[in-house]
Amino acid sequence: MVVYWDLLALWDLAVDYLLLRGTARLAGRSVRRGRLLLAAAAGAAYSVAALALALPVWTLLPAMLLMCAAAFWKTGRWLRLTLLFSLLACSLGGGVLLLGRVCGGMERLVRGVVYARLPWGVFFAAAGLSYLLLTVVFRDGAKRGGGGFVHARVECGGRVVEVRLLRDTGNALADPLTGEGVPVVEEAALAPLFSAYTPFTTLRVHTVGGGDTALRAFRCDALTVDGRALGARLIAVAREPFGGAYQGLWYDETGEENAKDELEAIVG
Repeated sequence: MVVYWDLLALWDLAVDYLLLRGTARLAGRSVRRGRLLLAAAAGAAYSVAALALALPVWTLLPAMLLMCAAAFWKTGRWLRLTLLFSLLACSLGGGVLLLGRVCGGMERLVRGVVYARLPWGVFFAAAGLSYLLLTVVFRDGAKRGGGGFVHARVECGGRVVEVRLLRDTGNALADPLTGEGVPVVEEAALAPLFSAYTPFTTLRVHTVGGGDTALRAFRCDALTVDGRALGARLIAVAREPFGGAYQGLWYDETGEENAKDELEAIVG
């Protein structure tokens, strides 16, 4: 059988990108599409090199680790996302075998040896079904499995506070200048950061009931969430406490990712 390197590269690029994007969405992590595409291109380059140079099988593991590091290093959950990527890749392989058996494109020659003659449609169908199942049916499942909370460290003026925030997909509050999501934290938890010189601004907020209100907000010097350094961020201050289990609300990171992509498209 003849294998063309250009078709192999394109196919591997598409599959790796879908698997990486499905991993990020399943885990509820915001990763730029450009970063995922670059990591997928690295995976495609490895597949071509493995074919042309007959690389040993053991090189697959470090190649996968490097590809996942390129995609997920800044998320603060690189190792977990790498393991999740491995599981998704295995599920895709299982889907290909299942559809291959159904369409009659596979047969057993001897014990432990399987012959496969599968049309391209089987691979595309398996990739599409795996992506839909894992990103639509189980969307954000890995994120919710962690309890739906994030741990945030806020630094301002040399002072530091640590708070627990509830993931709230309904929190669409965004910085009007950058489009970045804005967490909402109760005033009592942030009080140690404030001084007479803290510059506050006002954010207009649309409530669930359809009304409008205003929240004070300030820009911290540094925000770290679950080990991810996000830099200076605008933080809204809630007058009333949230009840004790958590001190504020996180935001929908998927919405922030889409806003950044739209901004980059406009600027570009």
